[in-house]
Amino acid sequence: MVVSALMRKSNAMLKAAGIESYVLDTQVLLSAFLNADKAFLFAFPDFKVADPDAFFDWVRRRASHEPVQYILGRCEFMSLEFRVNPGVLIPRPDTETLAELVIGFAGDKPYTMLDIGTGSGCIAISCAKSCPNVSVDAVDVSQQALDTAKDNAAALGVDRIRFIKMDILKNFPDKTYDIVVSNPPYIETAQIPGLMADVRDYEPAHALDGGGDGLAFYRRIAQYARVNRLLAFEVGQHQADAVANILCRNGYRDVRFAKDLSGIRRVVYAMV
Repeated sequence: MVVSALMRKSNAMLKAAGIESYVLDTQVLLSAFLNADKAFLFAFPDFKVADPDAFFDWVRRRASHEPVQYILGRCEFMSLEFRVNPGVLIPRPDTETLAELVIGFAGDKPYTMLDIGTGSGCIAISCAKSCPNVSVDAVDVSQQALDTAKDNAAALGVDRIRFIKMDILKNFPDKTYDIVVSNPPYIETAQIPGLMADVRDYEPAHALDGGGDGLAFYRRIAQYARVNRLLAFEVGQHQADAVANILCRNGYRDVRFAKDLSGIRRVVYAMV
């Protein structure tokens, strides 16, 4: 079967399954399958693809709403490629707002940093990669997440990160850091069943569930974090004011916001 025929069939399968991004997903999957860029698909529509059944295995997985990133096992974040699997949350472009803030703050200073809920390690590794004198402790409750983050750090040549297994709702690092950063679980428990299937059925529940009001981790971190210079959070779309209030109630005075590319207040941070 040739490229153009594969694309038509894949588009039809994904559209019938209710995948809104069916055209883009087809292009991404087929490009990866052929190890070619998307321009190749349009430049060579009559290229014959060996083993099209293997490609349609991927298409069927996407038709069941499995995220493209899990199918391919990778995701781009801050222009770096991270390995991902169903044990870690897929890095989102919104989270780059948080990473960019921390990188801009730290620069080349010899700061210590704590990343809470590191997942794939995207924030910790991006910051360590861009800030040559920052040393990082990266904490997660999941050993699978920590193993994935360690693999990513090794693949990206970053060795200034210590990975620690810890449930911060039960324990907390007994150390003061210059920077504490977190993209914690912030979905309200009751909202999880109503999430889109791509998230609800595939991404790890422990990385989504922020408790009854979605704010459990913010309260815990604001109360127990020992931080010298900067505390920074990613927050949900309508949570900025609530998280800012939590920080103020815990003694933080210089509380600020940073917007993502959509103009949403995506980061709440306090200068100490």
